[in-house]
Amino acid sequence: MSDYEEDHLVPLELGGAPRDPGNLWPDPHYGTKTAYTKDGTETKLKNAVCKGTITFSAARSAIRPPARP
Repeated sequence: MSDYEEDHLVPLELGGAPRDPGNLWPDPHYGTKTAYTKDGTETKLKNAVCKGTITFSAARSAIRPPARP
Protein backbone atom coordinates (compact mmCIF):
# COMPACT_ATOMS: atom_id res chain seq x y z
CA MET A 1 0.00 0.00 0.00
CA SER A 2 2.90 2.41 0.52
CA ASP A 3 3.50 2.32 -3.25
CA TYR A 4 0.14 4.05 -3.82
CA GLU A 5 -1.88 6.96 -2.55
CA GLU A 6 -5.63 7.39 -2.62
CA ASP A 7 -6.32 10.06 -5.18
CA HIS A 8 -9.25 11.60 -7.01
CA LEU A 9 -9.96 10.52 -10.57
CA VAL A 10 -11.33 14.00 -11.28
CA PRO A 11 -9.24 16.33 -9.11
CA LEU A 12 -10.91 18.56 -6.55
CA GLU A 13 -9.49 21.63 -8.28
CA LEU A 14 -11.44 20.61 -11.40
CA GLY A 15 -14.68 19.94 -9.55
CA GLY A 16 -14.20 16.30 -8.56
CA ALA A 17 -16.33 14.91 -5.75
CA PRO A 18 -14.16 14.60 -2.62
CA ARG A 19 -15.86 11.56 -1.06
CA ASP A 20 -17.54 9.82 -3.99
CA PRO A 21 -16.16 6.24 -4.07
CA GLY A 22 -16.32 6.38 -7.88
CA ASN A 23 -13.93 9.34 -7.81
CA LEU A 24 -11.34 7.66 -5.57
CA TRP A 25 -8.64 5.40 -6.92
CA PRO A 26 -5.12 4.17 -6.12
CA ASP A 27 -2.48 6.36 -7.75
CA PRO A 28 1.01 4.78 -7.98
CA HIS A 29 4.17 6.40 -6.66
CA TYR A 30 6.38 4.53 -9.17
CA GLY A 31 6.33 4.10 -12.94
CA THR A 32 5.87 6.49 -15.83
CA LYS A 33 2.54 8.01 -14.75
CA THR A 34 2.63 8.58 -11.02
CA ALA A 35 0.70 10.53 -8.41
CA TYR A 36 3.41 13.18 -8.63
CA THR A 37 3.19 13.67 -12.40
CA LYS A 38 -0.61 13.76 -12.20
CA ASP A 39 -0.41 16.55 -9.60
CA GLY A 40 1.55 18.72 -12.01
CA THR A 41 -0.89 18.03 -14.83
CA GLU A 42 -3.83 18.92 -12.56
CA THR A 43 -2.28 22.28 -11.73
CA LYS A 44 -1.53 23.08 -15.38
CA LEU A 45 -5.09 22.24 -16.37
CA LYS A 46 -6.56 24.30 -13.52
CA ASN A 47 -4.42 27.28 -14.53
CA ALA A 48 -5.49 26.90 -18.17
CA VAL A 49 -9.16 26.86 -17.13
CA CYS A 50 -8.67 29.99 -15.03
CA LYS A 51 -6.95 31.75 -17.96
CA GLY A 52 -9.73 30.70 -20.31
CA THR A 53 -7.42 28.79 -22.66
CA ILE A 54 -9.27 25.49 -22.14
CA THR A 55 -12.84 24.76 -21.13
CA PHE A 56 -13.70 23.20 -17.79
CA SER A 57 -15.18 20.19 -19.57
CA ALA A 58 -12.09 19.70 -21.74
CA ALA A 59 -9.81 19.90 -18.69
CA ARG A 60 -11.84 17.25 -16.87
CA SER A 61 -11.78 15.00 -19.92
CA ALA A 62 -8.03 15.46 -20.34
CA ILE A 63 -7.21 14.34 -16.80
CA ARG A 64 -9.42 11.23 -16.83
CA PRO A 65 -7.64 7.99 -17.67
CA PRO A 66 -9.26 5.74 -20.28
CA ALA A 67 -12.28 3.81 -19.06
CA ARG A 68 -11.41 0.70 -17.12
CA PRO A 69 -12.45 -2.63 -18.68
